[in-house]
Amino acid sequence: MKKLLTFLLLISLQSVLANDLKNNSSPYLAMHGNDPVNWMEWGKPAIEKAKKENKLLFVSIGYFSCHWCHVMQRESYSNKGIAKILNKNYISVKVDRELNPVLDKRLIEFVQITNGTAGWPLNVFLTPEGYPLVGATYMPREHFANVLRQLAKKWKADQPSLVAQAKEMSKTLNTMLQKQEHPSKGVTIQQLSGRYISTAMQYADTMQGGFGQQRKFPQIPQLWALLKLNQHKKNKEADEFIKLTLNQMMSKGLHDEIAGGFFRYVTDPDWETPHFEKMIYTNAMMPLLYLDAADIYKNDQYRQVALETINFLNAEMRGSGNAYISSLSAVDDKNEEGGYYLWTRSELKKILTAEEYKLAKLYWNLDRAGELPAGNLPRQVRSIDQLVIKMQQPSEKIRAKIKALKLKLKKHRNKTRVIPRDTKLLSGMNGLTLAAFARALQYDPGLKNTGDKLSQFLLKLWNGKTLRRSASNAKEGTLYDYAATAWGLDKWGAATHNANIRQIAGQIAKIAWKRFYINNSWHENTNSLLPPGVKLSHISDSSLISAEALLLSVSLHSKDPELVKKASAVQNHISRSLETDIYAYPSLMALP
Repeated sequence: MKKLLTFLLLISLQSVLANDLKNNSSPYLAMHGNDPVNWMEWGKPAIEKAKKENKLLFVSIGYFSCHWCHVMQRESYSNKGIAKILNKNYISVKVDRELNPVLDKRLIEFVQITNGTAGWPLNVFLTPEGYPLVGATYMPREHFANVLRQLAKKWKADQPSLVAQAKEMSKTLNTMLQKQEHPSKGVTIQQLSGRYISTAMQYADTMQGGFGQQRKFPQIPQLWALLKLNQHKKNKEADEFIKLTLNQMMSKGLHDEIAGGFFRYVTDPDWETPHFEKMIYTNAMMPLLYLDAADIYKNDQYRQVALETINFLNAEMRGSGNAYISSLSAVDDKNEEGGYYLWTRSELKKILTAEEYKLAKLYWNLDRAGELPAGNLPRQVRSIDQLVIKMQQPSEKIRAKIKALKLKLKKHRNKTRVIPRDTKLLSGMNGLTLAAFARALQYDPGLKNTGDKLSQFLLKLWNGKTLRRSASNAKEGTLYDYAATAWGLDKWGAATHNANIRQIAGQIAKIAWKRFYINNSWHENTNSLLPPGVKLSHISDSSLISAEALLLSVSLHSKDPELVKKASAVQNHISRSLETDIYAYPSLMALP
């Protein structure tokens, strides 16, 4: 009887502690389900509640594999003191950025302009009408508590002033940004494409590879456009830069030497230390980039890296329903950042033979002093040719030994370690993945069955009128979901000579134009709850290929005169933003 009462008490406590996010289909939202914060999902009920109670909305955006999102939950959102302040003074909304990318983009833009930098976790305070007031990224607990108290005090003391401030700020930002969307006359898309190479090279780190001089992101759209456009220009400096960057990305900290796949970015300019999350979009786009580079530069090593990444997707990121999950976490099941991928010398000596350990030291320099708390990351420090000289063995034998070494460590890692997974199955991200399979099919015919199954998954999310964003709910997709799904299906249909799939891709594209291109401007979703924003003439690339570029690509390659006409008109409309910042629009310069 005593045990039964204890059990019932625990169940009761859990139900008291749980909030609206408990058991959510999004792993990121669900992990906040037992926070003492009264979290709500983004939607009309949250906004109506804020208006009814006359409170500011606190919108916190993140994603499952984000390290600092986990840190802020641990430090602040699990804290009863912080929860008490939030619950009393704010309507708290937790957002999975991968389920609400348009809201995320809008608020990222606000924080970027007002603070000079933005990222995740993204925390923005909005008026009950939805006007952003102030925003920030990660905040330590005490600083966060002070911000919450001070803003709550100001809201009670001078609410009209804060509302007016937020509205005025929104108006000023919209006016500033809208000017960039005005037409620019006398310039063609061909002229801008010609300028792209010199513009991109201004951002190029020609010593270390990559763009910029600090932490390095792959910036795949920019690099891919540079590769494709330089085929015709034959700029030698650009060629050398592209090859340097490709080599750095595949041999240093961005690449997982053991199982393949790429991390989201590295934290240093030398490509040494990654931020350890692995995203589906990075690993879907990398094969596209490397396979094109392999063909252009006649480099078989690039092709092997691309195919290895495809294998990684199938081995590590395949989810239910023959589709692919969103990400692998930056932290392991012990909350150790990078713990899943790092190795200590003592551990390696237990796993490997003396000969294998010697090879690991030579190839990856794993005998160096521990660079991170959980150990060292395997990074290639010697080429196969250098190992041939060092070990006095033929290259074929060395390659076979390295392959066996990787397999041994991979098996040990899979058996002894756990990496949390964001299991969401998103239509747009799976569209990108299908396009990668289509590109790789000529080199790996075994992908035919895999790609067919993935195409069937995507077709199940399309009912002939609307496309779902996620397999776990019925919410309609964004422009990106429509565009990437149509693009992936079109590429797969072309690769497999399946006219029916290409026809469906065209149907999805037609609906996308109807839903998201209105009065000569793009609308990235159909149900924004924020006040009206900027009317976009073009959509810039991000870490993803622009949705506009994907939709233009499908439309221009279709046999539908209506789609071709629409796409041609948009492509040839030059806005000031496109002319003055062509680096932000690489995929429009070189359609995928």
